Amino acid sequence: MSSSLSRTLAPAVALAAGAIASPAIAQVTQEDALAESDDAFGTHVGLESTGIYTENETRGFNPLDAGNVRINGTYFDQVSFLTNKLRQTTAIRVGFSAVETPFVAPTGVVEHGMRPFPKEIGSSLTYTRFYYGGMFLEGEARAPIMNDRIGLSAGFGYSKMKQADGADSESWGISLRSIIKIGNFELSPFYGGGKFTRNDAKPVAVVTDGYKPKVPDTGRYLGQDWVRGAKDHGNYGATLRGAISDHLYFRGGLFHSQGNKERSFSEIYRIRDAQGLANHYVLADPAQDVNSTSGEGIFVLHYRGERAAHRFYAGFRARDRLTETDGTDFIDLGTAVHGQFDRIDKPQFEFTEVNRGTIRQSAFLLGYVGLLKNVGSINIGLQKAKYRATLTHGETDLVERVKADPWLYNAALRLSVTPKLSAYAATQRGLEDSGLAPENAINRNEQLPAARSTQYEGGLRWDLGKAQLVLAAFQITKPYFSYDAVRRFVVLGDQRHRGVEFSLAGHFAKRFDVLLGAYRMDPSVSGPGRVAGLVGSRPTGVPKVYAKLDASYRTLLPGDLALTAAVEHLGSRPVTAAEVGHLGNKQLMLPSLTTLDLGTRQLVALGKTAISLRMLVRNVFDAKGWQVVSADALMPRHRRSLLIVASVDF
Repeated sequence: MSSSLSRTLAPAVALAAGAIASPAIAQVTQEDALAESDDAFGTHVGLESTGIYTENETRGFNPLDAGNVRINGTYFDQVSFLTNKLRQTTAIRVGFSAVETPFVAPTGVVEHGMRPFPKEIGSSLTYTRFYYGGMFLEGEARAPIMNDRIGLSAGFGYSKMKQADGADSESWGISLRSIIKIGNFELSPFYGGGKFTRNDAKPVAVVTDGYKPKVPDTGRYLGQDWVRGAKDHGNYGATLRGAISDHLYFRGGLFHSQGNKERSFSEIYRIRDAQGLANHYVLADPAQDVNSTSGEGIFVLHYRGERAAHRFYAGFRARDRLTETDGTDFIDLGTAVHGQFDRIDKPQFEFTEVNRGTIRQSAFLLGYVGLLKNVGSINIGLQKAKYRATLTHGETDLVERVKADPWLYNAALRLSVTPKLSAYAATQRGLEDSGLAPENAINRNEQLPAARSTQYEGGLRWDLGKAQLVLAAFQITKPYFSYDAVRRFVVLGDQRHRGVEFSLAGHFAKRFDVLLGAYRMDPSVSGPGRVAGLVGSRPTGVPKVYAKLDASYRTLLPGDLALTAAVEHLGSRPVTAAEVGHLGNKQLMLPSLTTLDLGTRQLVALGKTAISLRMLVRNVFDAKGWQVVSADALMPRHRRSLLIVASVDF
């Protein structure tokens, strides 16, 4: 944290790190992602999520990688995951849910809702039997202090888990948070972090040549027994919000996020023929730092009347991110057959100097949101952004620089057509991150340059009483990254996702909850890379069709036993970036896949103590399949597995 941004905001970070605090919370036993979902566009609570979108995939893009993250509405450049002991929910803001969100971004917004002020002294303990084996133990304590002026919370977690491919991980973490009410202001410093003491590399099947291997058996780990990564993870900072006067409000925050690697590995099988013959190699990395300091402050001038409300926004946001890459030792294991063990003794590694990538980005913000009762709302935002990125090559000290100073905007109009029917139209232009180059690229794990993106969207929403129906259409355009002739991951054209989406959310008689969501898209690629034959007509990993049904029924049995079900349909999607000759000059495709999850949920009250038990069988019929993790790269999808979560509130 050596930048000017860090020095400016350091006092607040120090306060956040020094305060003993954590999740102030509603009771853990009562958390239910389905019951808390207002639409089928994505809600995450605890270990469960509902809806068709997630923080990693929304309308075919990744809003987390794009940098569109908020903590209680405040901009946050997230590097590592935010522990569940700090966040109560994560919602995906797209369409109607984003119409009145200031400074919304084209790829959607990931909104982390932190846990609220604790109403009473309490504690919780949760034991999870994780999918495929292993365990996850969590605990927390919370208390209001000094006449509800200070709330304190603390949590811990320890996990030892297995994955579908047999990879193991072991980690621990703690979370601390306080909520301090000073006059009309609320200051909330927090810390959540820990360490992955073991994080096995997940072997990747690279299918550039158009040959798809068989899916390995569940739990069959094809990696070396020494490719065990380790890294620190953590997020700390503080939010501040409150009223300066009757009409002037302030909302801001300062955060630091890190995922510094002590050691990391990638194990790759490049499949060469239909029998699974592969070039097999391991990439070992030295210690690498990845961290970001970010913050935002916004003044809100607001006026409310009987029929109208006006909010004027003026603010500033900034971030300073460091990403170290390369220094890699390439270990060639020769040829192997994918699915068979091919192991060697641990070698001595020979690392080189790492590359250092930095991003300094800021924006001045002006916005307006107006609401007129029974008529509608308008949302207009304008940003003047400044973007500076450098990449310093460790071996040569060669420095590459990228800069941009664009004007960005968002505009949305919502109209109340009838008391039960609303319509909206919106557009956004953003400067969004592009994530990291994939593991099998020459510039592996390199921070890719930010890209200008544009979205147009519109839709209808019907209030059906106990249910809500949404229909929307959208078009998003971004630069398309893929492999050039020497396998460097760079911009080769444009990527356009044009589609329609559907959401039906119903909560009936406090017993039956249902969410049904789906989208149909026409994802396409155009530009120089397409003309040169380096990429195909469709972006990798993006299906044209996706649908998900989540349902829960609370019976009259003891403990209000609830039966839950989820059906997911994933359409066919391309794997290879380029078209393959022996496939008739077409991209290698994965077939469509449908899975069923079944479970139960039960809550038993014993005086002031509540005990909940959640059981879930995922992929009941054990459908085999691959997931596309990046262009040309596959990992096994989740198989049939059992999750058991037992929680108790004291």
